[in-house]
Amino acid sequence: MKSFFPFVLFLMIPWFLVAGCSPEGLRSGPPAAVVSTAPMLGQADTADAADRGCRVVLRQVGREWDPGQEAFETWCADGACTYVWRGSVDVADGIDGAVFALYRVGDGDTWYEVPALQVPARTPGYTHHVFVIAEHVFGPELDPEAAPSIELVPFVQLAGGGRLFDHNVHPGDLDNTRLEAVNGFMASAGYGVCQPQVGIVVFDPYWNVSEYGARRQGAFLRVDYALDRLPDCRGTHNGYPAWDLVAHARFSPGDVHVSASLRQPSAFFELQETMASFTFAIPADAQRVELWFENHTGAGSSCQAWDSNFGANYGFEIWPAADHPRCLDVERDNRRITNGDLRYVYNEPYCLGYDLAAEYDANHCEFHVDALGLAYEGHYGIPLRWMFAFVNVNGVDGTVENVGLLTRFYDEVAGADGVRFSLGRELEPGRWRVGFTYEKVVYQGSMTPAIRAQLRDFAFFLDVRRADGTVVRLWQSRNGQNFPFDDVLSHLAPSESIPYGNVRMATADALVYGARAACAR
Repeated sequence: MKSFFPFVLFLMIPWFLVAGCSPEGLRSGPPAAVVSTAPMLGQADTADAADRGCRVVLRQVGREWDPGQEAFETWCADGACTYVWRGSVDVADGIDGAVFALYRVGDGDTWYEVPALQVPARTPGYTHHVFVIAEHVFGPELDPEAAPSIELVPFVQLAGGGRLFDHNVHPGDLDNTRLEAVNGFMASAGYGVCQPQVGIVVFDPYWNVSEYGARRQGAFLRVDYALDRLPDCRGTHNGYPAWDLVAHARFSPGDVHVSASLRQPSAFFELQETMASFTFAIPADAQRVELWFENHTGAGSSCQAWDSNFGANYGFEIWPAADHPRCLDVERDNRRITNGDLRYVYNEPYCLGYDLAAEYDANHCEFHVDALGLAYEGHYGIPLRWMFAFVNVNGVDGTVENVGLLTRFYDEVAGADGVRFSLGRELEPGRWRVGFTYEKVVYQGSMTPAIRAQLRDFAFFLDVRRADGTVVRLWQSRNGQNFPFDDVLSHLAPSESIPYGNVRMATADALVYGARAACAR
């Protein structure tokens, strides 16, 4: 009989360490599958319930390939061998109860359940659980094309009674995950749903600080830190590290201070001395976070070192929820990403740091569009299309906060009308680039449109902070009519080449240049 190999996922946590069992105990097989009852969702006199609120989520399940045997992993007992399925389930923090995977083979009447054991979490806001299925399923003796399907659904046996079943990927009460020949007897759709919002700040070994994603109230902040930034205080005791490197975060208002060690064991329980990460929960009322790092050692030494932006700490804004008026449909040109062409635009979600006190038409030549074009790239046949414009600020009563582009469109992916407020990038004093991506396709085994929009009309705006601290928005929108996208399409110059694509500029008679012509007189 083959001994049961420890359960390995991305964190490489051996099953016998998680379960508190000895390796000898595992030789009798994985946790036993016991007869259970079918889900009783939508029926009277039942405590079973369907979760569609991201409280219980099957992340993945499938067979693992054993490269040594050049075959899928099996478990053998009493002269018969079956394949081994391994899976993982996330359960939202605060949900109290034991976690199980419920399954049946084919359309049989008998349902079985196996326990899922908790391992270190991978997804912020969730506990992570793993399970193994190896009983009552088929093995190598059966042609997979003729093998029966396996129907599976995880649940939490709630402490207060009843079972809470995952229906976040398959929302119908009777719809569960099916493992069958057509999908290779595996499923991983759970990685695409119920993902928490995580803003990331990276401190790399070259003393750069980079920001990714949105840092939102009530969400999470992940700090990636290169340990080589503080390499000096590294004392040892009897050959073992006797030092620590601690990440500090202080959220305001409220002066909430949290800290965490960045000395983490690797998958093989050894110290990783390159890049470490830790995730902090962001308070629901936070507006700003300060980060700093402390390196100290023991073993008879008092060595201490700091990475704190020369004592000022590293400060970052915290945004409200995505549906807040300062965030809703707002995006900003990512200033770090470029393909080498000044006309390239890469927008990411963003939140304004101010409220608007008033909005007016820009009737005094405060700014104008100097150039506008449509760009296309088709690297490896993957299409990317965007509209861009260069905007000149001529002079305003106050300080320029942002220059932006309002775009109205029909979203073919969502099947609904959409709008975006795209904040631009100042390339040089008084000259900004703004833009909107209206087609973007990602390759995930097939061409999947992430953005595909039919542009309808657009306008430009300038946010100015007055001397009294209020911010007003000035519009170039043809007095609220906006600029029709069809007008741009009917006034395009011949294309010019860029790497993997082309650009077509709007000609001088396009409506969008009206302010430029008027202010040049």
